[in-house]
Amino acid sequence: MRVSLRLRGGTAVVVAVIAVVAVGPGVVPAGAAGDSGASSRISADGRIITTIFGSGGGGGRRTTSVRAYWVTFSAAQVSYLLQVASVRPDLAAHPVVQDLAARAAAGSVDDLSVQYRVLDGRATGEVRLVAVTPGTTSSWSSQMVTVLPSLRPTLSPPGGLAVPLGEPVFVSYAPTVWNQVVDRTLTARGRTARVRAWPVRFEARTGDPAQVGSVLRCPGPGRPYDPLDPRAPSRQAESPGWCSLRYWSRTGAPGRPASWLGDLTVWWWAEWSVDGRTWRPLGEIPKLSLLPRSVREVRTQLESSP
Repeated sequence: MRVSLRLRGGTAVVVAVIAVVAVGPGVVPAGAAGDSGASSRISADGRIITTIFGSGGGGGRRTTSVRAYWVTFSAAQVSYLLQVASVRPDLAAHPVVQDLAARAAAGSVDDLSVQYRVLDGRATGEVRLVAVTPGTTSSWSSQMVTVLPSLRPTLSPPGGLAVPLGEPVFVSYAPTVWNQVVDRTLTARGRTARVRAWPVRFEARTGDPAQVGSVLRCPGPGRPYDPLDPRAPSRQAESPGWCSLRYWSRTGAPGRPASWLGDLTVWWWAEWSVDGRTWRPLGEIPKLSLLPRSVREVRTQLESSP
């Protein structure tokens, strides 16, 4: 599935700003490593690309100048775009952002990446959603693309319910979800390369315009809300090990969307090996998921009395 749209007016400025810090073609980001005819690196959108070269390591390939290409938004850039959209009505109303919000509400956005077009070194303002696909084997190398999974969080209140203003929303990951290891092996031309990764921490943002720049940082999987705990939810949320968000702006009011579009970013630690014994770090890889939430006011018993 591919959707290609063009940003207009002031919205294009946001894309141009992001383009300055984007990873362009031919640029190897931090965390890349190579050894004896094999290499492994992290792409701009968080995929691990592992390659085993043929004879000559592909050194005979010819390079050509490319005038136009598409650049993938990193997880940090998508998160930044959503934060800007929360305070910029023109950007929030853009079809790409609205499409992302609709897909997030339907739970069908995890297999998409967001890209913008560059022509002669400058962002054109065109943005598209592209399905994530693995790489293929070419005549000069064998390549493995490892796509990290999007982990499903445990939310309380659950994701489909409106959040009361000011009340904590607990975010955590079940042990069966968090304690998983992605482990993949590529063997070609008598060489073997192995990649593995596992989640180590997560961050979350509400998308609430009253909290632009505010980030929840959790050093582990978090703990779910415990209804048997005698403490009030607000006290439980402040305890070590629990991770929670709070929303301070109601949704659905005139000029406001039906839900705030926040995000969850799980950070994975990745490493690779060519002998299965010595592991070389690729570093942390962010995997972003969208977090749409509607927010409502809850009247107290005193307020609701005649």
